[in-house]
Amino acid sequence: MPMQTLHDLFIEQLNELFAGEAASIQAMQALRRAASNPRLAKLLEAHERESEKHAARLEDIFDSLEVVPRRAGSHTLKGLCDDCVEWAGMSGAEPHVRDAALIAAAQHLEHDEIAGYGCARTWASLLGHRGVASALQRTLNEERRVDERLTRLAESLNRAAVEPVPA
Repeated sequence: MPMQTLHDLFIEQLNELFAGEAASIQAMQALRRAASNPRLAKLLEAHERESEKHAARLEDIFDSLEVVPRRAGSHTLKGLCDDCVEWAGMSGAEPHVRDAALIAAAQHLEHDEIAGYGCARTWASLLGHRGVASALQRTLNEERRVDERLTRLAESLNRAAVEPVPA
């Protein structure tokens, strides 16, 4: 679809986000299954459920805009999800090192989603879609909270991944 207007770009971004939520759910499942730390597994599981709500919220947004959603493809998103699956398969790594990698992979996804939702929210506001902008802001806030939780968890868990310096 040629993007000639900001509205076209906005709809394309919503489609990217919609596809991203589906891919994120699968990636979080792989990360959760690979996590050795129960707090990390619980956080990833909670984010899976939250991503399902985000996808449903996007469907409501499409309905309000009278647009049929499509699951757009993104090389960046595919690469990030592939990295998640690859890092989840780090079977030879020490558990605490693998958990550090899993947190990093999840945060890569979160940062992509934060950027996407931030752009979509701004464009919705500029285009006069106040209700849509508000819904996107709620999702953006939730994505930021997940990222903050992952950061706090990483600050404690990553200490275990630091190898002791030989004397």
